[in-house]
Amino acid sequence: MLFSQIEYGHADLSPYRGQAFLVRDRWDDYGYVTMFRLLIIDAAGTQHDLGQVKFGGFNVPDRWTASGDLPQQFQQLDERFFSLGQDDTYYENLAGFGPAVRVEVLTALRDLAYDRALLRRAETLHVTTTSLLRGVPVGVVENQLRRIANGGARVTPYAFEYRPPDGPADIGPLWTQRLEFTVTPGVQPPTNIHVIIGRNAAGKSHLLRSLVRAVADRNTDPARDGQIFEQDAVSERTFRGVVAVSFSAFDKFVSIPSAQQAVPHVHIGLHEPSGDEPAAPLTGRQLARMFSKSLDTCLAGPAGERWTRAVNTLRYSGSGFLEDDSWMADFAVASHEQRREMAVALFENLSSGHAIVLLTITRLVDQVHERTLVVLDEPEAHLHPPLLAAFVRALSDLLLDRNGVAIVATHSPVVLQEVPSSCVTLVQRHRTRAVALRPLLETFGENVGTLTHEVFSLEVTDSGYHRTIRNAVRDGMTYETLLQYFSGRLGTEAKGIARTLIAIRDSGGEL
Repeated sequence: MLFSQIEYGHADLSPYRGQAFLVRDRWDDYGYVTMFRLLIIDAAGTQHDLGQVKFGGFNVPDRWTASGDLPQQFQQLDERFFSLGQDDTYYENLAGFGPAVRVEVLTALRDLAYDRALLRRAETLHVTTTSLLRGVPVGVVENQLRRIANGGARVTPYAFEYRPPDGPADIGPLWTQRLEFTVTPGVQPPTNIHVIIGRNAAGKSHLLRSLVRAVADRNTDPARDGQIFEQDAVSERTFRGVVAVSFSAFDKFVSIPSAQQAVPHVHIGLHEPSGDEPAAPLTGRQLARMFSKSLDTCLAGPAGERWTRAVNTLRYSGSGFLEDDSWMADFAVASHEQRREMAVALFENLSSGHAIVLLTITRLVDQVHERTLVVLDEPEAHLHPPLLAAFVRALSDLLLDRNGVAIVATHSPVVLQEVPSSCVTLVQRHRTRAVALRPLLETFGENVGTLTHEVFSLEVTDSGYHRTIRNAVRDGMTYETLLQYFSGRLGTEAKGIARTLIAIRDSGGEL
């Protein structure tokens, strides 16, 4: 196959059947201009846009423009050069041409995802770390992109279980069972967001902090952090990164030193954790610069399209969120320094709620890749219900596209409305036991009042019908036997209380 460099605004390419074209892009990665868009003209003369690809080289200077050194036309790059697609869809689009074309193109362009040995040689080069891997972590290259480059699926299902840590020695086990999470690509409603909901002091936030350590800390202690059980660990590790999000003034997420991280770990919030204690709150200017850096990375590659889709989801009618988007055209042609100043100014002119949601979604678009675990603690703290619902939907779309998963601890039934009941865990505390249950009703799109009653109206007392059900559970009845005992005449709330008490009893707890 013949490859040719061309500029944007090219003439009709349909006569050039069976050829490929590299459209030059002027995006500057800190002195490196390496981006192209790959077009292939099929046998019928139809043009196919495969997406963005960056080129690097051995022994290139710190300021380098790839189009000047790459041949204007070639059939096979020589050993001085190599390339890397900037998105999973690049490799998926290429796979659509069949195995022969896929292998021919990846071999001709000396693709790093396809050639493991070449990646090992090139991954530490300055041009690679600064430009080619700027928006694509090497772990994603080694796993997802390599899988697709070799003919595998873009997204795959995965599942895991989490056993939270026990309570103090004098109390014994706090949690009565493992928590189960399954991600199935392509189903509706999506299963990429899982919600843990319950009353204050039920242990939700502590559970999230323990979960983050269990996944991301190489020195994790099951007694302190609990334990992850990966159902597909035989083939590959379930998680390839963790992003912890919290905007609470009492944020207690802590950092994990890089050398101690089992997988990359990122924190998004009003604090920058340091060591075992949270650091001082970040200033508005620090948050603005954080936003600026992530936005620049997003818009440098295919993530820009995901960012735009997420922002459009947040711009529902009446939201007032980024109503004027004229700045984006100027941003695309500005220098790196100008882009940073424009982003900081944009961020600092937003309301606090809009600033927080924009920072969060931008950093998530920047950081979330395949099998990234996103942990969010009470996202409703700074967002009114319509914006909260829009944020959850934008997050769901992002995770669906990236094949990541989020676990959200919340008090808000608005969050429940956005996920199916199979992805909801109701947390209830009874004395020294915490019980995790699935809702009895379907939560996706359910009425907020109904959801509020389902979640918060099941506190067990020692009077009325509660006592009657408790006595039946003490007699050793199973849930099915108990339903028969009451001739099927139990209301929804009574059924929920029965399930809670049976779970406590079966774990050895006191009724």
